[in-house]
Amino acid sequence: MTELLHELAAHPMFTKLAELGLSLFFIFLLVRFAKLIATNNIEDKDLRYKTRKTFGLAGYVLSLIVAIAIFSNQLANLPVLIGLLGVGLGFALRELIQSLIGWAVITFGNLYKPGDRIKLGGIMGDVMDISPLNTTVMECGDWVKSDLYNGRVVYLPNNIVLREQVHNYTDSGFNFLWDEIVIPVRTDSDHRLARALIQSTGERVQADTIAAARASWSTFTLHNRAEEARLDVVVTMSFDANWIEFTLRYLADYTRRRSTKDRLFTAILEEFEKTEGKVKIAAPVMQLTELPEVRLRPAQAE
Repeated sequence: MTELLHELAAHPMFTKLAELGLSLFFIFLLVRFAKLIATNNIEDKDLRYKTRKTFGLAGYVLSLIVAIAIFSNQLANLPVLIGLLGVGLGFALRELIQSLIGWAVITFGNLYKPGDRIKLGGIMGDVMDISPLNTTVMECGDWVKSDLYNGRVVYLPNNIVLREQVHNYTDSGFNFLWDEIVIPVRTDSDHRLARALIQSTGERVQADTIAAARASWSTFTLHNRAEEARLDVVVTMSFDANWIEFTLRYLADYTRRRSTKDRLFTAILEEFEKTEGKVKIAAPVMQLTELPEVRLRPAQAE
């Protein structure tokens, strides 16, 4: 056993592997130390993230350079080695290779970046990190309504972008979404007054959002081929035998859809309450308009 260990230690390849291991360990410590300094001293989260990713990439590049330098005298056999392992590794690691290709598509195709809200593979959330193999997403929705975080972190393999559509809520430069709410009103209400109240309330509540959206849309159309879009509040009406239905279409910040709905519904209900019954919210309940005639007969004596 001792002789075997001695022969192993004397083998040139063992020495090179030991040198490579120590070098990689030193590079690992150096990168970790650099990332720690960046985390503790950079306050801007975007700059901090990019700096940490740069240090990580630099570590990979440095590791590759060190490995080439250590095994430089073995490079003559590299074509043979590639020929022997290429087919087997290509089949065994096809998912890994596809993920690396997906990472290149995401990075150089600018599909999304950290901080963007995306929907990919049925998962919607905010991108936290993009590694060569996975995209890390803080998930929204599922058992939580609307676009709020549910606290679950999802790791999506990057090769999913090669076969799935990527929905990006942010990257276009226009960070607003069109949304709608429906307000049912009783048929005996003043529908003209109801429409006017919904329109004015929507314009008042969304005034700041509309102004910001107009500025953003002007910049967006300078860099993208897009038709003119209506950015102000729009109210439409439909009705059936049960109630009149008003639909309020408006713009909302993609991160505030639920809170925007809450503000609109609250303000509209407050305006309806001021009408003293001229406008009433409808509800799916049964209302008796006429009572059937009931005749009572005196009980006969036995």
